[in-house]
Amino acid sequence: MPKSRLIWQIYPAYLLIVLLAFFVLAGYASHALRRFYYEETATHLDVRAQLLATGVQGFLAAADYAGLDRWAKTVGTQSDTRVTVILPSGRVAADSHEAPSRMDDHADRPEIAKAMSGVPGTAVRDSVTLGQAMMYHAIPVRRDGRVCAVIRASVSVSAVHSVLGRIRQRLVWAGVLITVLTAALSLLVSRRIMRPVENIRRGAERFAAGDLEFRLAPQGSGEIVALAETLNRMAAQLRGLETMRRDFVANVSHELKTPITAIKGFVETLQDGALEKPADAKRFMEVIARNADRLGAIVSDLLTLARIEQESEHGRLAFVDAPLSDVVAGVVELCRPMAAAKHIEISADCPENLVAPMNAQLLEQALANLIDNAVKYSEPKTNIALSVTRAGGEIQVTVADQGVGIPAEHLPRIFERFYRVDKGRSRRLGGTGLGLAIVKHIANAHGGRVTVESRPGKGSRFTLHLRTSDQTSMNPEPT
Repeated sequence: MPKSRLIWQIYPAYLLIVLLAFFVLAGYASHALRRFYYEETATHLDVRAQLLATGVQGFLAAADYAGLDRWAKTVGTQSDTRVTVILPSGRVAADSHEAPSRMDDHADRPEIAKAMSGVPGTAVRDSVTLGQAMMYHAIPVRRDGRVCAVIRASVSVSAVHSVLGRIRQRLVWAGVLITVLTAALSLLVSRRIMRPVENIRRGAERFAAGDLEFRLAPQGSGEIVALAETLNRMAAQLRGLETMRRDFVANVSHELKTPITAIKGFVETLQDGALEKPADAKRFMEVIARNADRLGAIVSDLLTLARIEQESEHGRLAFVDAPLSDVVAGVVELCRPMAAAKHIEISADCPENLVAPMNAQLLEQALANLIDNAVKYSEPKTNIALSVTRAGGEIQVTVADQGVGIPAEHLPRIFERFYRVDKGRSRRLGGTGLGLAIVKHIANAHGGRVTVESRPGKGSRFTLHLRTSDQTSMNPEPT
């Protein structure tokens, strides 16, 4: 019986290997996205619950359950979060979306049971009340060292399930297309690509196993070389995304932990008797207020970044051709009182007829962030110059100061989230570490970029490079 040709020996296995590698990597990416979303959502819910815990304690101390329910409905509407307060008996004392009297006993909810034991609990499931998939995060509320209630914050995760479903559907179609292309190529060059394909299979398995530092050696036909290089780039991007995710979670946790720890420490000090000393109590409350403001600023900046990213990715940002002079005048007027407090002069130079496609609110926020930084890091009786010019087919909006400047080794990283040149001074001046990251994302959303020139002791020049009205395409840099 004649043996089958080599092409028919390798053809089915080759197709299977390529498809398996593709779907394993796609599954890993989908799982990583889902896990990242859930972790970020749980972190945000924990922050919100922690911020609401003090308010809950006041109502519970007064046994004002009606007031607690009204308060829960108010804060739930304001924060777009479902807020529920459960007593140790399992009875719902307040809920932002439902009348507590109509809700059943919650003691058997896993996140509630865990919070009742003294540690935060998180769960994802369908809500009987709202009829949609929700993430629940519950934390214990203590009084006199005992858990007196549980506050639970929850948001819908139906949107991410829908997005992941569409991604999986696209991946299926991509898999079908890859199958057709691979079949055609394998029929033509099966003998030549046998060894390179085997190498690619092994590399894909290492990627799927988490060895994202491994790199395929491009060899064989042009298509195989391109495939190897694409897999290498994808692995590098996945590794970068994983590193970015870990760094981001670590940075957010660190930034939030500091003010939370301070607030908790001073509250405990007040509870331990400092309230009997009015002068100390006032000073402690001022520290608590400052740290609460800092928490609010961090959360606000994080939500701003998330909103800009989401609206930009989904094309929901509105851009209108408008004079830049209006934005410049508005931001100078907004920042002038802050600058005047340090006897700093702000000058502006912008041609009246210079028009650009923009989202005026976002652009004003970016310029305000740059001027705010310039004021903070400049000495009194110096100048800040805001200028707008058209050069090289683009519009350049520059904020130049005479401040302390930035050492060269820090310049490549200053637009990263939570990166600070002088950590102590930045926090002392009230910075969240997100201002320049917001500037970068706003520039990218406008199809432009932001650059910086600086020397220690000589000041800094931040420039937004924006497209002009006659440029119809927008190609923002990756964020």
